[in-house]
Amino acid sequence: MRIPDDKVEEVRAASDVVDVVSDYVQLKKRGSNYFGLCPFHNEKTPSFSVNPAMGIYKCFGCHAGGDVFRFVMQVEGLGFIESIRLLAERAGIPLPEQDAEERERASEVESIYHALRFAARFFYEQLTRTDAGRPALDYLHARGFPPKTIKRFGLGYAPDRWDALLTAAEAQHIAPEMLEKAGLVLPRKDGSGHYDRFRGRVIFPIFSHVGKVLGFGGRILAPDPDQPKYINSPETKVYTKSQVLYGLYQAKQEARREEEVILVEGYTDVISLHQAGVENVVASSGTALTAEQVKALGRYVKRILLLYDADAAGAEAALRGIDLVLEQGLAAYAVALPGGEDPDSYVRTHGGEAFREYARKHRQDFVVFLYESARRAGRLDTPEGEAATMRAVLATVARIPDPLAQETYLRRASEVLGVPDMQLRPVLADLQREQHQQQARAARREEARAAVPEAPPLEAYEDAPEAQAAPPPAEVWPQEAELLRLMLQHGAPMIEFILSHMALDEFSEGPPRTLAAALLQMFEDGAVETRRFFDGSFGADVQALAAEVVMERHEPSDNWQRKQNITVGRADPFESARSAMRLLKLRRVDAAIAAQKERLYAAPHADADDRALQEHLMHLLQLRQGIDRREFLDW
Repeated sequence: MRIPDDKVEEVRAASDVVDVVSDYVQLKKRGSNYFGLCPFHNEKTPSFSVNPAMGIYKCFGCHAGGDVFRFVMQVEGLGFIESIRLLAERAGIPLPEQDAEERERASEVESIYHALRFAARFFYEQLTRTDAGRPALDYLHARGFPPKTIKRFGLGYAPDRWDALLTAAEAQHIAPEMLEKAGLVLPRKDGSGHYDRFRGRVIFPIFSHVGKVLGFGGRILAPDPDQPKYINSPETKVYTKSQVLYGLYQAKQEARREEEVILVEGYTDVISLHQAGVENVVASSGTALTAEQVKALGRYVKRILLLYDADAAGAEAALRGIDLVLEQGLAAYAVALPGGEDPDSYVRTHGGEAFREYARKHRQDFVVFLYESARRAGRLDTPEGEAATMRAVLATVARIPDPLAQETYLRRASEVLGVPDMQLRPVLADLQREQHQQQARAARREEARAAVPEAPPLEAYEDAPEAQAAPPPAEVWPQEAELLRLMLQHGAPMIEFILSHMALDEFSEGPPRTLAAALLQMFEDGAVETRRFFDGSFGADVQALAAEVVMERHEPSDNWQRKQNITVGRADPFESARSAMRLLKLRRVDAAIAAQKERLYAAPHADADDRALQEHLMHLLQLRQGIDRREFLDW
């Protein structure tokens, strides 16, 4: 089923490009644009820019660019239709469901997402609208979760039947094989069909950071020694546990505002804290914290507070997490709740404000945490244990990439350990050298593995334009780039002004001329829709060029006129156009003059030939003088 144009435009209008990109990139405002590290290639200096006025993005490093739909296509590896559906879900805009024929044509990934969306709705409706879900609903109410919280986290119930989801999905033309690929059903051992993975359990949907259902966790209602308390979706083509954090979708806005996120262990810990007003909280989805998860959090926060159990296992998990946090350039703190308490029980007893106050008073920076953990374990009772603790603290300090932050924590270590920092510095330098050598060896091993040829997956041969890298921008002179920018930004009046004084063949052949010709055609048709250049309607090359000329790495200044001889067009865009047209025409006529001189020098010495070539050269020189005086504006 085709998505109507008015719905596409509704989704576009509801999807602010800065908000959408901020789900993936930590942006900082600089002038009228926003800048951050590009999500499409590795870089240390931000070259990725977002223009909220135009609704587009552009990377000056890898040349990726386009509108909000194109961004989602690139960053999520989706097709155009699925990118619209994702943004519609994000904005809460209902779209027509795909019919069976369209789903059959859809990519496997899109079909998996469709199956997961269906399952999430099914489980929620079973919980909230059926008698079978009453025990699960009573359980959640007893845990203190009201309907508002249940809806916000999409909680549900899987009926205690072998084929409840399977039957409902087949009625909606979702094939069992697709349910299996989504991790929702399992094949029977005798080959006679499939059965539901989740049965008789409270369901916790696991969302991506943009609100797409990726998988589920299921908690058993009645204790059963033959059944695990929790089961989780397996890894699928859309769900990689090491990259996903439970609750990030609900937490990201508050986490960005606080510049800090609290990391806990379980689903109910996240939900209880969120409900108590502590919304910047996530869990690691039943796995040990990974570098990919920390990197995802780094898009939103500067600090991570690890909330750990007060036992030895909890402290050990926090120790591993601290190293990962520091390596990603974030600050790491740790706090343990009083013995016997977990976040869920604590906030239900004491409330959210008391939790905040406790976390504020009892948090420890990682130096103090490492030292106190060693003291409680008795590792400071011997000289060798004390020396090992010092080395452990310094090894963690060595993981900090920022030299200034590393210097600060070295002094903090000196203070806590009671050792002058001058004695610690040589040890820190040795530990840094060891870590760099280990990293270099690991990189060489990775290079060696990558050098071994590997058969590409079948998907690599399929037509998947959404996965293609952005083409490099077309060769374009600064003056024609300025003219194209002015026409794209100012629309019909500027198109009429420029293209009534410029011929199309004065623009460089290829994407620049194609873009100018399309603008002219739009103007003549009476409907100038400049956004079409950014959504790929005229091809990837024109899309890349449009983003290239509109997005500016730096804000303009008065020096542009002095250095580039182009009038800055913020105050008077028409004067900027006159200046750019003059310079572009001069470049063209200068090239013609140089070519004419070569012909003149190479021509045989025949008076008639010389005279014709000389006359044409004089004509070009006169033309140049007229262009320099801007006489072309009166032609």
